[in-house]
Amino acid sequence: MLNQNDPCGAWPGRTTVALLLCVIVFLPSQSRSQLAKGNTRFVGCAIEGFFHSDFPKYWNQVTPGNAGKWGSVEGSQDSYNWTPLDNTYNYALNNSFRYKHHTLVWGNQQPVWITSLDSASQRAQVEEWIRLVGERYGSMSFVDVVNEPFHAPPSYSNALGGSGATGWDWVITAFRWARQYCIRGVKLVLNEYNVLHDTTVTSNYLRLIDTLRVRGLIDAIGVQGHYFEFKSAAGDPNPYTWPIPRLKYNLDRLVATGLPVYITEFDINEADDNVQLQNYQTYFPLFWENSGVSGMTLWGYVQGDVWKTNAYLVRSDGSERPALQWLRRYLATPLPPVLVSPVGTAGEPRNPRLAWRTSAIALSYRLQVSTSRAFSTVAVDTTVTDTSLRVSPLAANTTFYWHATASNDTGTSAYSAIASFTTGDQVVGIEEISGVPEVFWLSQNFPNPFNPSTTIRYDVPKYVHVKIAVYDVLGREIAVLVDEDQPAGHYSIAANATNLPSGAYFYRMNAGDFGAVRKLLVIR
Repeated sequence: MLNQNDPCGAWPGRTTVALLLCVIVFLPSQSRSQLAKGNTRFVGCAIEGFFHSDFPKYWNQVTPGNAGKWGSVEGSQDSYNWTPLDNTYNYALNNSFRYKHHTLVWGNQQPVWITSLDSASQRAQVEEWIRLVGERYGSMSFVDVVNEPFHAPPSYSNALGGSGATGWDWVITAFRWARQYCIRGVKLVLNEYNVLHDTTVTSNYLRLIDTLRVRGLIDAIGVQGHYFEFKSAAGDPNPYTWPIPRLKYNLDRLVATGLPVYITEFDINEADDNVQLQNYQTYFPLFWENSGVSGMTLWGYVQGDVWKTNAYLVRSDGSERPALQWLRRYLATPLPPVLVSPVGTAGEPRNPRLAWRTSAIALSYRLQVSTSRAFSTVAVDTTVTDTSLRVSPLAANTTFYWHATASNDTGTSAYSAIASFTTGDQVVGIEEISGVPEVFWLSQNFPNPFNPSTTIRYDVPKYVHVKIAVYDVLGREIAVLVDEDQPAGHYSIAANATNLPSGAYFYRMNAGDFGAVRKLLVIR
């Protein structure tokens, strides 16, 4: 069980690549069935000392519920029980799941014996604990360095410096040790609950975050995301529902720091299937549709193995509650694209080039352009597979509005936010793409479907290692098109599939933190 006490143009670098395919061996692939398949962000879950057999069916990130807490590992001083935590960590690594350690410093579930030590001994023991975790679990992706600093400061906080000159010296000490003992690349996270519904609390959280950030000690922000942080469960004698606009506003304030935000302990504790479903549809998108949220972790999913009794998504008989069925469809449908240009500009050519950012797992986009903000009539209504389009000449000296949706085989997103532009009286020629790109971008191959050749274009805004590979429908890598360091620029790959059987395939681009997937269709 989870802890019952935890509230918590001229294309440079032109290359021709043949898709060399011999015998395709069909191997099972977990990634094709997980809820967050194809997305650059994860949807994970907390677990205890064992994994349910269907865990890889749903999740691609792991957080230990109790096994990673100091009191669970070192119940007696210098006597360690690492086995449950080792099992979780090794399972994550063996299955290529991201592992987040939870947690290093927390006022609850600390070893009882720590309170009997003098201040110097307490300080030494805390440092030793952080060192041991950093050394033992070197391949972890993240670690909650301090959990719930507002609600559960540890009894030994004075041994770490107490409030001190900053008001948070004890937190700074813990993060300094985490930075010292965790290998480079492990993200250090501050985690707290009951933040977003209270603007004052969010402000206090931001001040603490900034105290760490100016010292180079924090890499990510954790917001727990338990149901009670937003709304009371059915039957609560003092019901409440915090305003959604306030939650969004305060989430945007955290995102504005530039640090990735993780929703670390999400759950919806409702016994009624329909009520749980309705609240998943309200609160999960609040986070998932914010581009600053880099991943979400649910706090349990199996009936009888969750912190909050009615927060489960899979019943004890293995059947899925409606909220999980909805979540699968929702995560398999692209998010609305983000419009890049033109946005609020005047003097645009009558045939402007419209551009928008890739929406993960999208296969096509529908564009509408209108002189009416309500789109009661449209001047352009078309579907494309790329993420830019130069439209036919529009009326001169006129204000237009445009928006876009993203689609794939599962469904279609809502329309994006509406952008506007005003035309001048010029029509420009179709220029070659030049200059340094502003963002990473992977095009849909063209033509698609194709036989036997197609072109893939992509943009790289900085020097980075780029890999583009082709996969079959079961996720097996069958060809590597690019695998090298590349400078900023616009690139094109001419791919030949002469030996490729008819069917659907996927190609994926990874460049630094950027990732995108597109679908190839070969027809004979």
